[in-house]
Amino acid sequence: MIIPLMSLAEGWGEAVRYEIVQLNLIDAKLALPLDAVEQALKRGRVAFPWNVLRSWIRPAPLPTVSAHDNTLLELPLKFIAPLFVNRKKEAAKAQQKVAIDANIPNLFFGFPQPGAPGGPEAADGTPLAASKPADTNYFAWSEPAEGAKPEGAGFKPATNGMPGTGFVTRCATPNEVVSRAATLDGVAGALIALPDGLMVASRLAPDLNGDTLAAFLPHIFGKVSQCTKELRMGELNNLNFTVGNVPWKIFRVNAIFFAAFGHPGQPLPTGHLAALAAELDRKKQ
Repeated sequence: MIIPLMSLAEGWGEAVRYEIVQLNLIDAKLALPLDAVEQALKRGRVAFPWNVLRSWIRPAPLPTVSAHDNTLLELPLKFIAPLFVNRKKEAAKAQQKVAIDANIPNLFFGFPQPGAPGGPEAADGTPLAASKPADTNYFAWSEPAEGAKPEGAGFKPATNGMPGTGFVTRCATPNEVVSRAATLDGVAGALIALPDGLMVASRLAPDLNGDTLAAFLPHIFGKVSQCTKELRMGELNNLNFTVGNVPWKIFRVNAIFFAAFGHPGQPLPTGHLAALAAELDRKKQ
């Protein structure tokens, strides 16, 4: 990842920024190793000592010892994370230039299609048409009116009594939410992703590409949301669609995306999923 040095130095101390000017590095670039950035992102904070960052500067500055070599400098996540996701996608495309065969599963993993071999069949062997999942529930941004009881309202979150983060005060962490979602009847997998496409938590089959799905969630939601805004239909709350005969549900909860997909031809438990989405809403305290 090649990034202009000064675009990252805004939040650094004045002494380090002065040194950058003194070393005539205003136009220099930082060559960040993908592996180092990936490990830092997994820890939730991208920060390196100044002497390490200096070793990644291109063109390399004159060899010298700095009084700030041990100063830990943080790189802004809002800047680094999207660049990292895009760079990983480019690297994957460069390594996987293969012809597309009709037998290769598509993005949604080649779930059986209606009428196709392996699809649902009646007792006499006749292929069944995909049934349309019932979908009557949604995650509400505001508290429901008094007396209102949406489908799935009786689904109570597990409590653990631990103080701390907003997720814990809602009695569910992202890992807990996807774990409980994956145990619901009709749910084949679940995941939570950030707006930049980075995975937060998931419960998926081993053969599914979680990183690809995490990048897909904000992309498709953003596209549809843009259309609803242009049509003055209001803010998009959740999105449901069916690929072949596999139902999908995506909720946007503040700044994260929670999604679940089901089994071929079976409806999703939308009420329970909406209740789980509500537990991720840290604004509701």
